[in-house]
Amino acid sequence: MKTLSRTCMVAGCTAVLTALAGVTAAHAASVTVPETGTLLVDGAGVSLSVTLDCDAGRTADLIVDVVQKVDGAHVATGSALSDTVTCAAGQEAVDVALLAAGDFAFTAGDAAVQIILFTCDTVTCEATTVTGQARLENT
Repeated sequence: MKTLSRTCMVAGCTAVLTALAGVTAAHAASVTVPETGTLLVDGAGVSLSVTLDCDAGRTADLIVDVVQKVDGAHVATGSALSDTVTCAAGQEAVDVALLAAGDFAFTAGDAAVQIILFTCDTVTCEATTVTGQARLENT
């Protein structure tokens, strides 16, 4: 009888966990590193148009980091947090501007870009990270 009770308990817990797993399934969200970015005020900053895709009704926030080797052995860096976006069906572009931190400005050329996308509904939040390269250009 104890074996039957334990079997039923395990089966019941498994059914509950399976049901909960369906409720908390991951939501599809993606973000793409743009091919190009625009230098602002002689390299004091960078503007990027980031494409994201997330389920309608969720909110999205982006953290964007840009790093570029300049003047041989120096590095220009900058980070920015986007405004919160309410997702619609399909892809949308979010413009993000960041300022160079430290002593070095960005220059025309390639830079490493990392984007962290946070998407949330009323219950859960998820994060997606992408890293790539963008070509920084003068306007």
